[in-house]
Amino acid sequence: MKISILAIDRRTTVFVVLALIFMMGVYSYVVLPRESAPEVVVPYITVATTYQGVAPADMESLVSVPIERKLTGLSGVKEITSTSLEGLSTIVIEFEADEDIDEALQRVRDRVDLAKPDIPEDADDPLVQEIDISEFPIMVMSLSGDVPPAQLTDIAEDIEDAIETIKGVLDVAVIGGVEREIQIEVDPSRVAAYGVPFADLIQIARLENANTPGGALDLGEAKYLVRTPGEFKTPDELNGLIVKRGQTGNVYLRDVATVSDTYKELDSVSRLDGRPSVTLTVSKRSGENIIEIATQVKAVLDSFRANLPPNINIALTWDESTWVRDMVSELENNILSGLILVLAVVFLFLGFTNAFFVALAIPVSMLITFSILNLGGTTLNMVVLFSLTLSLGMLVDNGIVVVENIYRHGHMEKSRVRAAKDGTAEVAWPVCASTLTTLAAFFPLFFWSGITGEFMFFLPYTVSLALAASLFVGLVVNPALMSLFMRTHPHRLRPNNQHHPVLETYGRFLRFVLRWRATTFLSAVAAMIVIVAAFVLRAKPPIFMPEIEPPQATINVTCPEGTDLDTSDAYVRQVEAILVPYGDNIEHVVANVGSQSGEFGQNVSGGSTTHLSSVTIDFPDLADCQRLPSLIVEEVREQLAQITGAKLRISKMEMGPSTGPPVNIEISGEDFNVLADLAKAVRQQIKDIPGLVDLRDDYNKGKPEVRVIVDRQQAWRAGLNTEFIGLAVKAAISGREAGDYREGDEEYDVVVRFPKSFREDLHNIEAMRLVNLAGQPIPFSTVARIEQGAGLGQITRIDRKRTVTVIGDVAKDKSSRALMTDVKAALADYRMPPGYSMSFTGEEEETQETMTFLRNAFIVAVFLIALVLVTQFNSVVQPIIILTSVVLSLAGVLLGLLIFNMPFGILMTGIGCISLAGVVVNNAIVLIDFINQLRARGLALNDAIVEAAMIRFRPVLLTAATTILGLVPMATGVSFDFRELQWSVGGETSQFWGSMAVAVIFGLSFASILTLVVVPTLYSMTESFRHFVTKKGHIS
Repeated sequence: MKISILAIDRRTTVFVVLALIFMMGVYSYVVLPRESAPEVVVPYITVATTYQGVAPADMESLVSVPIERKLTGLSGVKEITSTSLEGLSTIVIEFEADEDIDEALQRVRDRVDLAKPDIPEDADDPLVQEIDISEFPIMVMSLSGDVPPAQLTDIAEDIEDAIETIKGVLDVAVIGGVEREIQIEVDPSRVAAYGVPFADLIQIARLENANTPGGALDLGEAKYLVRTPGEFKTPDELNGLIVKRGQTGNVYLRDVATVSDTYKELDSVSRLDGRPSVTLTVSKRSGENIIEIATQVKAVLDSFRANLPPNINIALTWDESTWVRDMVSELENNILSGLILVLAVVFLFLGFTNAFFVALAIPVSMLITFSILNLGGTTLNMVVLFSLTLSLGMLVDNGIVVVENIYRHGHMEKSRVRAAKDGTAEVAWPVCASTLTTLAAFFPLFFWSGITGEFMFFLPYTVSLALAASLFVGLVVNPALMSLFMRTHPHRLRPNNQHHPVLETYGRFLRFVLRWRATTFLSAVAAMIVIVAAFVLRAKPPIFMPEIEPPQATINVTCPEGTDLDTSDAYVRQVEAILVPYGDNIEHVVANVGSQSGEFGQNVSGGSTTHLSSVTIDFPDLADCQRLPSLIVEEVREQLAQITGAKLRISKMEMGPSTGPPVNIEISGEDFNVLADLAKAVRQQIKDIPGLVDLRDDYNKGKPEVRVIVDRQQAWRAGLNTEFIGLAVKAAISGREAGDYREGDEEYDVVVRFPKSFREDLHNIEAMRLVNLAGQPIPFSTVARIEQGAGLGQITRIDRKRTVTVIGDVAKDKSSRALMTDVKAALADYRMPPGYSMSFTGEEEETQETMTFLRNAFIVAVFLIALVLVTQFNSVVQPIIILTSVVLSLAGVLLGLLIFNMPFGILMTGIGCISLAGVVVNNAIVLIDFINQLRARGLALNDAIVEAAMIRFRPVLLTAATTILGLVPMATGVSFDFRELQWSVGGETSQFWGSMAVAVIFGLSFASILTLVVVPTLYSMTESFRHFVTKKGHIS
């Protein structure tokens, strides 16, 4: 090959290029940002609209429906989901994966602008934004102590200010603290007695608290700015405001209200390990190095700890950087452990010098890969690091074939340069073909759509870069180095036509096999059938994602709609009591009363969510766990079932892309009462299925309501109207904002409202007086009445249809795939009424899409590999022989899963099978190509087969062994920690990637062994058959 000859003749250039690769690669590895997972662009856009105090049913009709109507018809939309809660409408638009999210965001904003005229004027403007996973919190810390909440909040805000100055920090949020508020508490009887309308109080407070610019004034030679400073310097200034001028004197604000500099009423409570706390969350900017940011944040926390009183504690309850650091370290250790194993095997077969040349492919290829990743803006994440581990053994395959062949030519009494040129030329095209087949296997994975495809994109990307780099090393670097430094060992030469005893034994066995070709082939087929049958009969049910030990678990506590904060807190304390006996196995317990995590990780909290709470369990590092977290989760789940009166669900933190609940049944229609009955019937139908836990639905009708029914005629006669009365009631209960009070660079709300004692008794509202615009007090009871009832707590619509979702989780001892099969069987005969439909989504939908894609990707990969082989051999028959290695490898995969008692992972094992398709054919390519060369030189069929198999025996075993040994640390979870100089057993990443590593190891082992027997046998059979057909054609 010309490039190899050029490299040999211009060796100095090669050495200079190697030096540049080393410098750039090391620099790139050092500066590459570390992250736990790839930065995935989620094709979701949210539209959130706040309309304080509005019931869910009204939010649906006034806000959600008008916006949905305008969004209908947007191109590229996959699904539109709206959720209407008290005072909040949230619409989530899911786009197809190939849509440009920035363009989609602009199109959504344009449509929402068109919907604004249809939305009530006093509703807040809709907030349109995309969901960016990279902006989710990377650190969560809790500040706790036996001190007043205000003191904790002040310290938390100081910490917030300090952390926000760190480069790369996007946002710091304080959750659970108290918030300062200037409250104007109105005395209802005094307001009525003085005839001061409530609206006047709000208007006066807002107008008097303002700085007004007056332009510029020229006086002589100078220009003066004119302004009217009117903002209050202190809250006490509000007391002196005149709210009404009368004949007997002025009415001041202090006459009808009390001004207080206080805090907002608590709508949430936080605790850390049972102590009151305030939580801070830290988010980083996209593409920034999480480890560097976390190090600086910890330094800030340490500086605050040094000055805090001993009764105040700062605990880091979640630090993603530690997980990333451990994961990077674990994968680095796996790579180094695999590298040592690879070096040991290569050294054993090829000697130190040649082993060095072969092993050079690993660091050079990786440094090239790091350089390209850095130039492309890719982060060093779990997928990239595993891809490097997967390709570790493959990187030396080309080098082994090239170096071993050059080494063999060196024993033919050729000069180093001639041996390098001849040896490389002899295997150059087979090496290119074998690399192309591997790349062809990964090529279809580039077209994987959806979030899972975005997540796994970096697997084929990184492997392709590394393999292309190894081809460069094999055809350019290795020949140049071998031509200069190769050492031959004449004393190791054997007499002509003699081989190593092992090879002689293999040659005799192969000649025996070639005499019993049909028996050999049928034996291989029988072995495959037995393995497949054993796997079908004894294997575990397939799963979508691997099960891992979770670093965290969350218990969501959902009380009936309308439950107050104290009652919710009582339920949370029961959950905390259940967790007390597990103290040695739990690092922290974080309780949040009045808030839960939403679908996309956002915090859902506020005055209307006092019935929602959560308890987060932080587990120690897996190596420090006395009991497995998954076992604790199952035990806690059983104890939570004993708590009645609230819905409690425990869920584990998962690694990898989000897939939704294992059981997610969407029931759609128009009438919510019918939907509720259908959801209840579906739950009854499936509730006894083994392995189904935490069964629930999202229908909630228990929201207590107080309805104000206005007598329109009476109100009109009294100088009032429905809107005026409604706003007055809203102001009395919820209060109305009357501007902001500024102090320094901080702003605080000024709120006008009635006293809490007044708001807690409906009779006070019925007895209050409304002041009309003429200043006349009108009894509330003469123009309106109060009714109590219940309304919908949440209204969900999917693609403009009201929907109730039945949700369930899977127990530890059962796979979600098997559970979903049982659920579908139980509902197979269930008939929906006309106009109503039922669909299975969530993990089931993602599983079906993934299975379909991986099946198609495997077929495409095989066809691409076959195309490369047909081009290489200019034959159809020989590529078919080589592709038998792919079939053999699948049997090996199933055998490995049986031995390790692992289920077939649809995602991980499926990708492993596709990877194998491109790897296992490499040995057969080199073997058949050399058989063809020997036959072209005049050797008989069987002699050429045996001689080629014996000569290629060593590189075949070496290439398979290096790939296998490179993955052994990942598959077993056993590696050596080169920083701590100790053995490391069982890591989180090996749990996630282990099944794929096992698939590749056993598939490649099984295929390699049979390749040395079955491929020569099939070659002999097809050539004999072709000779027979040709001979018969000549005779006829």
